[in-house]
Amino acid sequence: MIFSVSSCSIAGSWVYERLDNYLADYFKEFANFSQEQDEEIEIISTEFINWFSENELNKVKVILEKLKNLNLQNPEKEISFIYKDAEGIFTRSNFYFKSPIISFTKEINEVQIDEIGSHFRELREKRQKERLENGYSLIDNYISGFDRVGIKLREDQIDEINLKLENHIEVREEWSNLQEQWIEEFIKLLKNNKSSDFEAKMSAYLDSLEELGEEKFREKIDKNELLAQEIMSFVFKSSNEKQIDSFNRSLDVYLKSINRILSKRQVN
Repeated sequence: MIFSVSSCSIAGSWVYERLDNYLADYFKEFANFSQEQDEEIEIISTEFINWFSENELNKVKVILEKLKNLNLQNPEKEISFIYKDAEGIFTRSNFYFKSPIISFTKEINEVQIDEIGSHFRELREKRQKERLENGYSLIDNYISGFDRVGIKLREDQIDEINLKLENHIEVREEWSNLQEQWIEEFIKLLKNNKSSDFEAKMSAYLDSLEELGEEKFREKIDKNELLAQEIMSFVFKSSNEKQIDSFNRSLDVYLKSINRILSKRQVN
């Protein structure tokens, strides 16, 4: 949660103001779209950044301010609330794209749909290859994640986190398979984008992405999220003055950047 907030490129207002271009370029890679379609993608991306700036950026600011004023002796409850607030931002951001996706995909042709399917397969293969080549370590993710927010973990903290991670439930393969199944069904729906009930079916299907998997799988995800919150709380409780000062300096950088963005866009 904290790591995601810190890595969403708000650390620099210059970068943030160009996110619409990066976002548009990302979507354009999915298929060979026409010039008109490319222009539509650019409009969607710009409108999203405008919407996020007006509706969500202040909420990111509030989260960072809450983190800066965290009760370091008993941070558990606050971490839980902050975690839910951050999840809300990501959920609303994903929901924002539902209507534009449905509208845009109504007009794509069969060749482009096949290209989108191939693009998803290539992404999956690329990620699998990277995992095999680079390995995967939860503890390394925590070390680098806390480092991004200014906290360089001590060896005793790393040892304790490793002990806590023994309770982590491995779900990567199950999650990957569920995503693959979801994408396959998504492509099938796209192939019926000229049908009269396409909008209703696609709307319901996009909503289903939030609840992938059966109850047992969701329980595993929930337990892992609680473990992540436990680890975050432990790190804050066990951090020394030097670590906390460094963390606060990092937050100040993000907050100053957000304030510049909000001021430039005249968002209250």
